[in-house]
Amino acid sequence: MRTRTSIPIVALALAAAAGCSSGSSGNGGGRRFVQVERLAMPAVNEGLVTQNTNLNNFNAITPNLDLNPNGDDAIQDVFDDAVATINAFGGDVNAIVAGFLPDVMRIDTTVASPVGQQAFASAANVDGRPTAGRKLEDDVMDVVLTVATNGGVTTDNVPYVDPNNGNPALGHDLLEGQIAPNGAADFPFLAAPN
Repeated sequence: MRTRTSIPIVALALAAAAGCSSGSSGNGGGRRFVQVERLAMPAVNEGLVTQNTNLNNFNAITPNLDLNPNGDDAIQDVFDDAVATINAFGGDVNAIVAGFLPDVMRIDTTVASPVGQQAFASAANVDGRPTAGRKLEDDVMDVVLTVATNGGVTTDNVPYVDPNNGNPALGHDLLEGQIAPNGAADFPFLAAPN
């Protein structure tokens, strides 16, 4: 007999709040489109789901199904895989689910996110959900590792910015208008305005 893992969160309310349709394909001029990836919260699915089949299943579903498998064995397998990973790292399943699922970008414009400070998970609401959105320079992998391991691992040792400015393969170019990493930048940030 197969054991089911239940994630005790207000799943139905969150799933309803996601407000997405239940289909993952559409028809555009006779062509069929199929969703193959989604990354509202980068590294969450890749960090928690270890089996490639489960990763593909997760990427194919819409966010309203993240917390509500509706009896779908493939979606339940994704839950079981993620929970096993979280448990292996000693993380808090409820906190991770509250913080990262459904996989939609949460942006609360009332939360301050000053220049030089991460927005992703820097200010959390009562249930631990990141609320300030995500800046281009936020080190998403470090945030996900910290949360998934309950603080056991806080970095992947690959900084967003090369601290010594000696390795051109490490880090990213400055954003438009920046004179230093994590400094003020000009819209549209990744390229000069035209």
